[in-house]
Amino acid sequence: MSKIIDIGVEKDHIESLTKANGINALAELLWNSLDADASEIKIEYLPTKLGNYDYIKIIDNGHGLTYEKAQDVFSRLGGSEKKLKSQSPNGRQYHGKEGKGRYKGLALGDLVKFTSIYQTNGTASQFTITIDRNQLSKTEISDLKQLKKGEVSTGFTVEIANVNLKNADFALKAENRKELEEKFASYWISYPKFKIFFNNSELEFASLIKNSDQTEIQAEVGEFTYKFVIKVLEWNFDNKKKTYLCNAQGIPFLETNLGIRSSIPISVFIQSVYIEKLQRDNTIDFYESDEAIVGILKAAKEFSRDYVRKRLHEYSKEFIKDLKQKGIYPYKEPAENLIEVSKRQVFDIVALQLNEYLPSFNEQDDKNKKLTLKLISEALEKDSNNLRKILGEIIELPEEQREDLAELLEDTSLSNIIDAMTEVKNRLNFLNGLEQIIYDKDLNKNILERKHLHKIIINETWIFGDEYTYGVDDLTLKNVLKAYLKECLKRTDFEEVVNSEDNQELETIPDVCLWQQYSLGTAGKENLIIELKRPSLNAGLVEMGQIMSYASKVSTDKRFPKEKTRWKFMVVTKDVDKELEPQLKQKNRKFGHVSEGENFDVFILSWGDIISEAKQRHEFIKEKLNLNLKNNEEGLNYLKTKYKQYLPTENE
Repeated sequence: MSKIIDIGVEKDHIESLTKANGINALAELLWNSLDADASEIKIEYLPTKLGNYDYIKIIDNGHGLTYEKAQDVFSRLGGSEKKLKSQSPNGRQYHGKEGKGRYKGLALGDLVKFTSIYQTNGTASQFTITIDRNQLSKTEISDLKQLKKGEVSTGFTVEIANVNLKNADFALKAENRKELEEKFASYWISYPKFKIFFNNSELEFASLIKNSDQTEIQAEVGEFTYKFVIKVLEWNFDNKKKTYLCNAQGIPFLETNLGIRSSIPISVFIQSVYIEKLQRDNTIDFYESDEAIVGILKAAKEFSRDYVRKRLHEYSKEFIKDLKQKGIYPYKEPAENLIEVSKRQVFDIVALQLNEYLPSFNEQDDKNKKLTLKLISEALEKDSNNLRKILGEIIELPEEQREDLAELLEDTSLSNIIDAMTEVKNRLNFLNGLEQIIYDKDLNKNILERKHLHKIIINETWIFGDEYTYGVDDLTLKNVLKAYLKECLKRTDFEEVVNSEDNQELETIPDVCLWQQYSLGTAGKENLIIELKRPSLNAGLVEMGQIMSYASKVSTDKRFPKEKTRWKFMVVTKDVDKELEPQLKQKNRKFGHVSEGENFDVFILSWGDIISEAKQRHEFIKEKLNLNLKNNEEGLNYLKTKYKQYLPTENE
């Protein structure tokens, strides 16, 4: 005779445990079977003529559940032995631990009957347990029945009646099974000796996984070091792109969105005993506040993006081969350096995306395809931002694919290399062009400091060092003070400070002021005030007196910040008069360092000195990348093109 067990828990609490979509509910029941060492699980269901289901059954050949354990497990919540043990009798890592998964069956139907057949000392026994949504706090358990030897095999059956059509459809429809297969894929890699059938149709895990890659990361958590395996699985079907937090054997405890855009169907599995610890401690749901997990998720995103980029490049090879055979591939010569290799890799990926997602591209004849591809290659000569503009405004690649490419390019080394190396090349060309307009007599005769040179330099402040950023230009020292207090120091009382004293001494106007972008540790920050001179004027005593006057006014005015702040004043001109040479070469000072105060330094340098030092900073990268700059003419053309509006015309 069966008996009724009262769980002693409020119905509302148990009701919350029955909530799940069809896939997740079915997955919980399958995990129970796998935790019981099942090697074969059959999902059987019978559709009715009215479009519903007569029943759903999950039948496994695991070791079953003993009568004693069943009375304990079904008499209270949290009573699973999995909470005390981490492995099944056959050595599989447990997925569940709280004993709550049994209630997920009620998401598929209102009446769930569990039948367990197990063996103890060679004797087979059977019993049933029934849970009813209408009596959630009570469980009906049958008497124990002894079976004859050899009558049946061990196992566990879950039979669901009064089926919930919506959830059942979601769980059982063939088109939805891929999500279920995805959930169990990493577990299958660790424990491949199991099969799952849907009405005799077997899930084929091996054929679902197209490719995979993985990496390992060590993370410090307190006094312990944990290993995290980041595994990317690429599927043969389109998926919802999830990241799974798993134990070391790949059993997922929690899923979250992948966090990157990808045109390739991938899933990420992060495996670690640390994640198992979070699951055991009931803190895994708070993973977003766990510093170690947040760091690992970031690393997983970077690894995933890199995987996608590499795979896209591989997929592009056949397509690119066809373009080359047709003579419409824009790059004819072998790549000479790293930047050229990187550009072609990005080009190949973009071209492949056009071919796959832009119908109008496929409809073009080879001549128009060649023009489109040429446009992309020319955009890459500038930077990746220009490429995105071309793809959106001219080629009209669909927005979703543009966003995929934008994220892929933004966060990969390819785009960074292209942008950085293009910047280096442009800088070296600029230096060559600047050198010509300063020192070529035919070019420099009409160059003026404020009208021409000044306008160019405020856009190329890196020439004085990448540590500086543009501050202000062509303002009185009074307004320099105001801008520095407001923009750099974020002072809200800047007006009050500036007007607190007479400003008559601060009416002189330096050309350009640069603020240092970041502190140099305990030394604080250094700001640079520059006085530019036209190429036809050399620096002499008058120019030295002018820059010394700036230094004196700033250093003696208490309103200019002094604590952990140095002020560097510099005159830059084509050449320096001989009368100043002794000042430029002082003992224990850098060349051009003519004066030093408690919180200021004064320099007089030629454009040749500035250009030479800037070239040296970039020369190492140029040599490593084998960048070929043809001649100074290329640099002059670059300067004339970029700053046409700031250079004198032939008639000036």
